[in-house]
Formats: sequence, C-alpha cells, structure tokens
Amino acid sequence: MKAAILAGGPGSRLYPITYYVPKCMIPIAGRPFLDYVIEYLKKHRVEEIVLLLSRDDYEVFQNHYGNGEKLGVRMSYSVAPRIGTAGALYAARKEFNETFIVYYGDVLTDFNLTEMIRFHKRKHASCTVALTKSVPIDYGIGKMDAAGRLISFQEKPILEEYPVSMAIYLFEPEVLKYCKPNRDIASDVIPTLIEKKLPIYGYVTDRPHHDIGSFKHLDMVKEILSEKEKRGSSFRKARTSSR
Repeated sequence: MKAAILAGGPGSRLYPITYYVPKCMIPIAGRPFLDYVIEYLKKHRVEEIVLLLSRDDYEVFQNHYGNGEKLGVRMSYSVAPRIGTAGALYAARKEFNETFIVYYGDVLTDFNLTEMIRFHKRKHASCTVALTKSVPIDYGIGKMDAAGRLISFQEKPILEEYPVSMAIYLFEPEVLKYCKPNRDIASDVIPTLIEKKLPIYGYVTDRPHHDIGSFKHLDMVKEILSEKEKRGSSFRKARTSSR
C-alpha cells in the first residue's frame, strides 16, 4: 500500500528552527523526525512512500532519503507550490490508483494502522478518518441550569463522545476528484464527502497521538522518543495534541 506523507508545510510556529531545517526533518534523538514516521508505516507493511513537498524544501528531503533504500522503502516525490493539503494531493493524483494512506508528516503515533486498514476494507469506505479518544481539551468546562447556577465543572476533560482527528486518513482514488488547489483536507474535503453522502467512516482508538507543530509539543515528542530509544518500547500514553 502507498502512503502520501504531507511534509511541505512552512512550520511557521517553529521559527527560527524551520528557517534552517524543514519541520519534519528536525533532529530528535539523533534522527530526523520523519524517520520515525516512515518506520511506523513500514511496521504496518506500508513500504511505498510519496512525499508531498514544497519547492523550498525538496532538496533537503531528496538528499537525505534518495529513493528510500536506506530505510527499506520505495520513496518518490511530488513537488508543488504550497496550495493547501488537498492541493498537494491534487498535484500528486496520478500516483494513486488504489487505496492509499494520507499521513501528516508531523504526527507521531503507535495505534494499530493495520487494523484501521482492515476496518476500511470491511466497510467498503471511500474515506476513513483516524480518531482518538485520548485528547483532553485545553480548558475547564462547566454546565449550568436555567438560572445560570453551575451544576458541574470539569478541568480539561476528555470528551469521548467527540473523538479527535489524528490527521491520518485512508482514501480511495475517487476522493481525489474533491481535492483541488487551495483547499484543505480537514476543512474542505472531509465535510464535502459527508455532504455528498459518500461512505465515510471513523476508526476510533484510545492510543495517543502527538504532533510537533509548536515548541511545547516538539519538546514533548523529544522526551517521548528519547525514552523510546532508550527502552526500545512504544511511547507512553501522555497528553495528546489536538490539531
């Protein structure tokens, strides 16, 4: 199975680090972050990778990964202007003629991707969205009665009835016709698919996910991966990040 890894974002929240190195190539525990993503995908027998990149960063990725041989995968590249996540898929649309994974390259997780693939096929889905029940919201929430009296309060709860997107999808090629330049997968494409009544499913896990989109989360991932490298085990369940 192929995976499209979105790795062409500017990483503006991590400036000035991203002035020198693309976000997904930031070294963590002695290796570029994207190495961990590729190893995770390979563990689930995803060995054909298409990196969706901007023109600004292409050479950095190509010089490091080449054809992917050193990580045991087949690597190819789709290079386009920054025209949104759906636009990046549109630019690479000729690469995908069967079920494929869309994976945001700044996300770390260890949930059972193989089982998600089986779920997608059992459901004959056009699109399956990976969702996690492990994300606490960043605020306390209250519930009031009609008079305004506070009758319950929870600090940073996990709202299991509203699982959070992990920015990992399974797509059938038919979805690509809804991917256009200057459109976003989460904001535009997924709602359109639901509106069109295509078979869209959510695969729910209680495993965490973490992204490196901010300095706070980058530091968290550095700690997780450093511990993982020392122990040789899956990362601990910790506070996850919403996107």
